[in-house]
Amino acid sequence: MAEKSEVARLRGLAQLDADAVGAYDTALARIPEPLVRERLNAFRADHLRHVQLLNTFIHELGGEPVALRPDLRGAAMKGLAAMSSMMGTEAALVAMLGNEEFTNRAYDLALRFEWGAELRTLIERHREDERRHVLWVREAVRTRPWEPARAPARDGSEAPT
Repeated sequence: MAEKSEVARLRGLAQLDADAVGAYDTALARIPEPLVRERLNAFRADHLRHVQLLNTFIHELGGEPVALRPDLRGAAMKGLAAMSSMMGTEAALVAMLGNEEFTNRAYDLALRFEWGAELRTLIERHREDERRHVLWVREAVRTRPWEPARAPARDGSEAPT
């Protein structure tokens, strides 16, 4: 059996990804815009895949795989996503941005530990997924791509088209 702390660290990452799946489910239930839904569904699928792959290693190392249900932190993430989603797409994305930033920090921290080559490669791939998620959500909050395009007004300011 692997060192207990190694399994515990993997379980922590898997649980964080499981919590993210729940937060995405909550946000997706309230976001109507197809572009945003498509992207969030893809990010949800990434988190689900992370749980599955991490669970494979956890099991191989003699640990108990993580169930796809939120823990206390996950319940808070889902609650924030639910409340924010009621205020619209931008608020939902701001909540998801916070969740993704937290997940990014967790993967950054995980990469500070010694891992076997195969596990390190997996964690690095997951970290890149998380980086992609946070960059897209941050840009979407900034540019609001679900809104109709605005044309410049005669005075140079933006005006609705």
